[in-house]
Amino acid sequence: MKKVLSVVFAFVLGFSCWALPLSVTYIEGKVEKQKATAWIVLKEGDTVEATDMVRLAKASMVEFSDGKRKIVLSAAGTFSLDSLAKAGAEQTAKRSGTVDKLAKLVSSQVSTQTTAAGVRGDLIGAGVEKMSWAGEDEDVTAIIESAKALITEKKYDEAAATFAKAVEAGEGDVRDQASYGQSFALAASGSTLKAIKILRGMPAVGTWSGPRAVLLARLDLESGATEEAVMVLQAAINSGSLAGEDLDLARSMLKEAGVK
Repeated sequence: MKKVLSVVFAFVLGFSCWALPLSVTYIEGKVEKQKATAWIVLKEGDTVEATDMVRLAKASMVEFSDGKRKIVLSAAGTFSLDSLAKAGAEQTAKRSGTVDKLAKLVSSQVSTQTTAAGVRGDLIGAGVEKMSWAGEDEDVTAIIESAKALITEKKYDEAAATFAKAVEAGEGDVRDQASYGQSFALAASGSTLKAIKILRGMPAVGTWSGPRAVLLARLDLESGATEEAVMVLQAAINSGSLAGEDLDLARSMLKEAGVK
């Protein structure tokens, strides 16, 4: 799964051979591009050059694509598309190990009960014995197992849709688990902004706060939301939600964000 995810995520910021111009394929909120001394509001379907400057208002998101690769932004600020392009290879290398470890949380190779006691313990640490992967609702359990099987088969779009059904049917930790699985599947399929929106809507506390923090921070760092990444990681560390490899990943991402 690591190799496949590396290739999928490489499409997000791997820009060595961009076809110009780029199209706005998704937009939410107010996004503008600079033209001389003026700023022009963008809408879906508009085009930009990879050398353009763009700026996002608060609570805005945008995705640019040349049909094969994507540039995604999810935070307010002014950004150089050219700078994002040049940072692509480094970002791709940094994310590979992170997504590989997170993939263990949505693997169908281990039952939900075993995962809660085993793999989850390895990755998340203390408090895992209190976690419920699927609760007592057998219908939700079946949906989640089906979604996990689709992840293993690399059918990420189908997995995201199946996890979405579990989100609707589940409550509490079960709903959070399904939301996390849905966001992972979306991210693996290249739908980074949709994944970020789901992760931002998940609780910052509870049994799924640790994995949520790690995945959200990784996607934040790739989409210009550095301040949020730092805040999310520091909160997870301070609350004791992270341990072992996840804690090491969080510290590494904080260093990447410039936090000493």
